[in-house]
Amino acid sequence: MIEAKDLTKTYGSQRVLQGACLSIPPGQCVVLTGDNGSGKTTLLHMLVGLRHPDAGQVFWKGQPLAGASARQWQMARKTWGFLPQNVVFPSGTPVGRLMRFHARLRGTDMTPIQQWLDRVGLAGTEKKTVEALSGGMQQRLGIALTLFFSPQLIVMDEPASSLDPGWRGELSQWTSEQAQRGASILVTSQLHESWGDGVRYCDCQAGRIVDKARNQSPVMEKSA
Repeated sequence: MIEAKDLTKTYGSQRVLQGACLSIPPGQCVVLTGDNGSGKTTLLHMLVGLRHPDAGQVFWKGQPLAGASARQWQMARKTWGFLPQNVVFPSGTPVGRLMRFHARLRGTDMTPIQQWLDRVGLAGTEKKTVEALSGGMQQRLGIALTLFFSPQLIVMDEPASSLDPGWRGELSQWTSEQAQRGASILVTSQLHESWGDGVRYCDCQAGRIVDKARNQSPVMEKSA
């Protein structure tokens, strides 16, 4: 599981996060909401090591990562799937080549990634370059590349933003499936719609994470 404890981040005179805490045990999906500039993306980037906190710690399976060695981060990231808010693929790359690269990167054969390409409605696009895909199709491709290898941690920043309602429903089903097999999932969203049963909703408020169900800062789970 992953845990953020007392994370603080300041940009210039603006404090974006102020003692933010969040814990996601295996088998749980957390949907994080909040206004633009509330710190959602900053929190996600700190969890996956793209930004460093001014103070606080990130734990993966009970082991601290803030200040950890590059090898420790590398070992953790092998089991993570991360989808940024703005998906950018290498220009001129055919979908099939991108699939083969990610299969090698994750140490799998082509079967699971081909199955996911079919699930996201992109079967038969292997010879097309990524530029030939619409924005929604590129987003679905990014989701497939995030989920196909069954990661232990899934972090997705606004994954539903460029999807139509039908595909948003599919995304909700996919995240539910991933949670049921034991993944820890964190998703940011500004869309006011249901992500399915068993989802925990939190909100970024004044630099802290508030559990909507309890209307208070969430209690830290025991590290696993």
